[in-house]
Amino acid sequence: MNSDEILPLLKSSLRIAGNEDDEMLKLIIDASIDNVKSMVGTKDDFFKENKSFKLAVLQQSTNNFLNRASSSDVDLFDTKYGMQSAVLHLKAQYQIWEAKNGTTE
Repeated sequence: MNSDEILPLLKSSLRIAGNEDDEMLKLIIDASIDNVKSMVGTKDDFFKENKSFKLAVLQQSTNNFLNRASSSDVDLFDTKYGMQSAVLHLKAQYQIWEAKNGTTE
């Protein structure tokens, strides 16, 4: 999975029609992919065609695009099914995948 695959989904989610922000969006997507992978595991085969991974990347990319300021005067609230929930779900999936594929880290 790469930024070119996620970019149309992210732009649709953010309701962005033009191409002016594409380079920044690709940077955000690439950083989100690296971040999610670093929290879950290192085997690239696990992440191929994984819808939960794609959703976690979209969640993080959306959050990073919408909250680009370095500080905020708005109170933050936890969301029930936010990034932490997505990563925990992926970690469990990853452990099952590793067990089935005979590999461990």
